[in-house]
Amino acid sequence: MPLVGREHELRRLAETLARPPAVVMIDGEAGVGKTRLLRELPGPLLVGNCHPMRFPFGPIVEALRHATLPPSLNPITGALRPLLPEFAHLLPLAPPPVQDPQVERHRLFRAVLSLLESLQPVTLVVEDIHWIDADTRDLLGFLSRCLPPRAALLLTYRPEDLGGPVAALRSHLPPHIAYAQFSLPPLDRAETALLAKHLLPDPPDLWPLTVGVPFAIEELARMLAEGHPPGTPPALRDAVLLKLEALPVAARRVVQAAAVLEEPSCERSLAAAAGVPAEQCERGLAEAIRRGLLRETTPGQYGLRHPLAKQAVYDSITPGLRRRLHRRIEAPSEPRGAVSPREEQVIRLAAQGLTNREIAESLFLSPRTVEVHVANALRKLGLTSRRQLPRSTT
Repeated sequence: MPLVGREHELRRLAETLARPPAVVMIDGEAGVGKTRLLRELPGPLLVGNCHPMRFPFGPIVEALRHATLPPSLNPITGALRPLLPEFAHLLPLAPPPVQDPQVERHRLFRAVLSLLESLQPVTLVVEDIHWIDADTRDLLGFLSRCLPPRAALLLTYRPEDLGGPVAALRSHLPPHIAYAQFSLPPLDRAETALLAKHLLPDPPDLWPLTVGVPFAIEELARMLAEGHPPGTPPALRDAVLLKLEALPVAARRVVQAAAVLEEPSCERSLAAAAGVPAEQCERGLAEAIRRGLLRETTPGQYGLRHPLAKQAVYDSITPGLRRRLHRRIEAPSEPRGAVSPREEQVIRLAAQGLTNREIAESLFLSPRTVEVHVANALRKLGLTSRRQLPRSTT
């Protein structure tokens, strides 16, 4: 299947790697297509993946296992025998042991560097460095400062899952090492339609459900091709729920509240619906955004990243908790000046000029219920007319 919507990034990436030594970083949310982009790059590439279990030097070992070793190697590369026992017959004898662990560690780092020198031109690719282990992080820091002249280092990561490795590595690069950063956004509506055409003979519009995330597009297209109705693909659902379970309790409640609310909502509405204090909501919201579950759709309004993720979270909520969330959203009584989450939704639509009937259709309410919500909101905000709402709700 041809690559869709990444021609500009691929061209710039290839141009950068063609001028080594270079360090390149590619970031993007889960499923946006970082690995797919790498498959289009010319070789030679040595690819290793970081894993959540964080094995020491795991991605480096995985990458070097794919190398074709030349017949003559620097004796220092013998230090790699414990990491690459399958190459023991091709590597020099291990150097004699030393008592200082730091000396042993430096010897190992020099061995990896020497092996890359013998393999150049080469690009060492380490994927998913948001899961990087401490040993690999230190080794990449060492390599990035002394890359061979025809070698490049390419790292991929999810920005929402990353702590500090990128900034630390980037800040210590010497001037002669080129550096480039690429951020992969989701596909736009036209690119989504083009990818869907490659996957289905007569595809529906997949943009509203996927918001251009290629993994979501492909999984949803697979479901449709198998005759299933549109819904959250199992692989996507599992990825979302794993992230949800990893959140602290307050952050998880905020995400669940966002899944129950029909539209992106402000922090106050999320706190009221989630039933958590404002301070906990603020921290939980920040954590949910950092982990890539929630996003700021418009200034001050937060919601799930795309409808399929929202459905996955909503379906995972237990019936009892779901009832409590809905009761909080529908709660009619609030102190003066504090509208309920549902009232906040209603008055925001009213401020946009929608009639009560249009609001009712949008939120699946009766016009009479909308009328009550508008009246209550005006009273709590100290307003006399809905014409005053645009000024008061901006």
